[in-house]
Amino acid sequence: MSPRNGRAMRSRRRVVVILWVTRGTAGQALRPSVMSVLGAGSKVVEAAGSAKALWQLSNRRPFDVVIMECGVGERRQTHSGCVDLIRSMFRRWPWMPVVLVGTAPERLRADVLLTGVRAFLTERFTVGRLIRLVTRVARRRGTPVPSIATVATIRRVFALLDEHAGETPSLRDLARMTEMSRSHFSRTFHSVAGMPLRGYVRELRLKRAHELLVSGKLSLTAVAVESGFYDLPHFDKAFRRRLGTSPRAFRARHAHATR
Repeated sequence: MSPRNGRAMRSRRRVVVILWVTRGTAGQALRPSVMSVLGAGSKVVEAAGSAKALWQLSNRRPFDVVIMECGVGERRQTHSGCVDLIRSMFRRWPWMPVVLVGTAPERLRADVLLTGVRAFLTERFTVGRLIRLVTRVARRRGTPVPSIATVATIRRVFALLDEHAGETPSLRDLARMTEMSRSHFSRTFHSVAGMPLRGYVRELRLKRAHELLVSGKLSLTAVAVESGFYDLPHFDKAFRRRLGTSPRAFRARHAHATR
């Protein structure tokens, strides 16, 4: 292999594709033809199920993006294992971006708030659409993985933000807490969380709103205020953009729902 070819191989994007297995059958959205096109420009590793996926992610060089095929259907039981894996990945590798492939019903979208999921693809996607999404959300090739100490520092920030979801500490206060300048803190937070601080706070507020909507005890305005949104229109816009439906419609379908 020539030096040029060796550098090209090392510079290829590293992608792990997780084919979710339910009752012994893997999904079919990521069919062989899709995998072939994806592999033309990336180093692709396949894993079927949770255990194999975690093994691949733990025992190899860092991946730039995860493409995950998830269970289908509105009932949470059909995708609970998939959600558990996504949350586990975020706890261990919060910077790892995930593209979720499947029907992605609104309950699934709500359950993966505050995780590495950056984009959703329906089962009837085009290969071009998949490639564009992967290119958009993937980590830049060669970007170093945050150190254990850096991740621990930002996890303390996660905990603080979680405690104050309705009234977020200022950037100045968070930077002071971590003994960083504001600009350095912003870059460091983004490198660990996989999203800017404002995006993380928005996800945190939407997650809180989702919990309040499912309980069905508060008015929509009260949910917006309790979740930290400026007003109901601001909340409605953010909710629709992330979950694909309005807060009112979501509550009508899912209030008092259980797993």
